[in-house]
Amino acid sequence: MKLIKGSIITKIIISLIVATTVPFIISNYLSYQITGNAIKRQLVELNQNSMSITMSSLQSYFHELSLLGLTYFSDPGLVRLLSEKKPQNPAESVYIEQRLEKIYANYSEIGAVSYKSALTNKQFNIRNHYNATITIPDFKDQKMSYEDSELKQTFQVTHHNREPRLRVNKPFIDVYTREVIGLTTFDVKPSNIRKMLTSLSTSEQGPVYLFIGNNLELLYTTADEMELISEPSLSNDDKQPMHQETAQKPREPWQAELLQRLHTSQLLTEKGELQTTEGSYVYFSKTDENGLIMTIVRFIPRSLINKARTSALGKTVSIQAISIIFVSILAAFISYYMLRRIKIMLRHIKKLQMGNFQLQSKPIQTTPDELDLLEIRLHEMAGELDELWNKQYRHQLELSQARLKMLQAQINPHFFYNTLQSIGTLAIKSKAYDVSDRLAEFAALFRYSMDIENEDVSLQEEIEHLQHYMVLQQGRYKQRLQFDLKYPNEARSIYVPKMFLQPLVENSIIHGLERGNGQIHIVVNIVLTKDSLLIEVIDNGKGFTDQQIEQVKAGYHEQIVASEKRGIGLSNVLKRLMLYYGSRFNWSISSRTYEKTIVALSLPIDSSREGQEDEVINRR
Repeated sequence: MKLIKGSIITKIIISLIVATTVPFIISNYLSYQITGNAIKRQLVELNQNSMSITMSSLQSYFHELSLLGLTYFSDPGLVRLLSEKKPQNPAESVYIEQRLEKIYANYSEIGAVSYKSALTNKQFNIRNHYNATITIPDFKDQKMSYEDSELKQTFQVTHHNREPRLRVNKPFIDVYTREVIGLTTFDVKPSNIRKMLTSLSTSEQGPVYLFIGNNLELLYTTADEMELISEPSLSNDDKQPMHQETAQKPREPWQAELLQRLHTSQLLTEKGELQTTEGSYVYFSKTDENGLIMTIVRFIPRSLINKARTSALGKTVSIQAISIIFVSILAAFISYYMLRRIKIMLRHIKKLQMGNFQLQSKPIQTTPDELDLLEIRLHEMAGELDELWNKQYRHQLELSQARLKMLQAQINPHFFYNTLQSIGTLAIKSKAYDVSDRLAEFAALFRYSMDIENEDVSLQEEIEHLQHYMVLQQGRYKQRLQFDLKYPNEARSIYVPKMFLQPLVENSIIHGLERGNGQIHIVVNIVLTKDSLLIEVIDNGKGFTDQQIEQVKAGYHEQIVASEKRGIGLSNVLKRLMLYYGSRFNWSISSRTYEKTIVALSLPIDSSREGQEDEVINRR
């Protein structure tokens, strides 16, 4: 109770309530505006994407209709009759009408079809029962009777009984002279167009409009009232000339603005939004390869957007009210919970100050919060301090042991080396040259081993030390021991840890020769790559069992260096290389008894030491 009445809890509760309520009030107003804009922007983008897909289908359909006139060339007889300058006889006329009927048979939406020859001024009509006959003006010198004829447009909008139709005008051109020898005109009912635009029409959103041409001729709309049609329409009564137009109705303001936008734009594809007091008109306009401009417009009522954002705001307010109540209830609990965990960490810090690094850790949460992370880092710090303390203790202990061993082993190396030289001189005087050579090899081996000032040497020095060692061993085992060494000359100056090759070869001799079948062949391969030195020690001795390989791995992962009773050992060599190179060092062991045992090492190259080659050679 005393903790709950504390001032810090009161401050936290009041701060949480104020920090929650004030932003809620401000965010409600902002979210109402932002949500509306986001919903409208999303609706605009979705509609434009849908229009783009529908536009591709419409352009393919219009292109298919425009190509119907080219199918005449698939019938040589029909082309021949249409290319004649003399009038056709009745039989030829019937043939032409039958061939035209066959070409347009698969298109039930096509109404009256008319073809007029520019050579004879004779007109052929099929499907007259669908609509009134289309009257095409006479040609004069293979040109239309009047220059501004709407028939020069490939696509145009006409009306039949106030129903908009698509009229296709396709000239028939001679393939050799490129002159117009005829004109095909036919009306297309908007049934297929209606199917393509069905996906864009929903009950919640407004009508959809399809315009063609520079002047936005309305071809199709889902609006219920035909008064929305504001385009100039042509009367197609049976005997009324085609150039007579009905009275043009005034355009809607949004149509005038859209027309102005499209005329000022030079892009092949134009999309955008027109905002009005009633809502937004989303449009998508595209020009095909033949220059035809097609524009799809869809109306999004403002009421639809307001309904969506009002619904979202109502849900938000309800959630915020519940959140304020919930925050007020949990504020005290959260405050108490946080203070309790902070006190626990303070007790841990007190233990650390007193030198107790063994802290009782809690289970790690799957989704830790900031206090969990702070507690985890505190335990990690305690573990690192404990490890650092123990490592420093072990380091001091091992250093003391090393110094003791060094003192024990220091039987005056210079005295020992000079004694070997004097014995070698006596051997030469006695003509015991083999003894002199062995003493020289042993002296070089002893001098290299007793040099404790340098921890790393060039690979050339390490190879020479290995060669001195192998000369002594081959002198001991004679033909029972064979040895090969392969290495590139450019690798000799690379720095490596001292005394790592000879223990590996010695390990092969001990386990493969002394404990094997009495004969062994050892090969040391050294390969230099771009960023590493690859070393393989290969022998055909007794090798390793799987259990022995696991023991080597276990010794490699031990934290304490192996004791003297265990000798230098393969594990200690690998561990020393790991301490020298860190995680960049890699190794592997594979073994088949008395066939092939490979100890492979990968040593990273330290580029910072490459410039010290001369220093290494001079030091030798």
